[in-house]
Amino acid sequence: MAELIVEVVALDRKIWAGAAKMVRVRTTEGDIGILPGHESVAGLLKPGEFAVERVNGGRLNGHIDSGFISVDNNRVTVVADEVDFDGQSE
Repeated sequence: MAELIVEVVALDRKIWAGAAKMVRVRTTEGDIGILPGHESVAGLLKPGEFAVERVNGGRLNGHIDSGFISVDNNRVTVVADEVDFDGQSE
């Protein structure tokens, strides 16, 4: 089964990285869900919830202040100003 390689980074550090089945974020164009094989896309993020369904099980939920997303060849990079995972700031 194909998987996504996901990195969530701030401008000065890596916040989280791992393999995922799905990523969901809120962009200026609306909510977007990314699955393996998704076409290449880039977009600006709006403040809001995001979710990562990990390959090894479990779901990472959080809130992104703002930033952007890049998707290319099953690689998802989320660059955020501020990220909050289930109530813990990162």
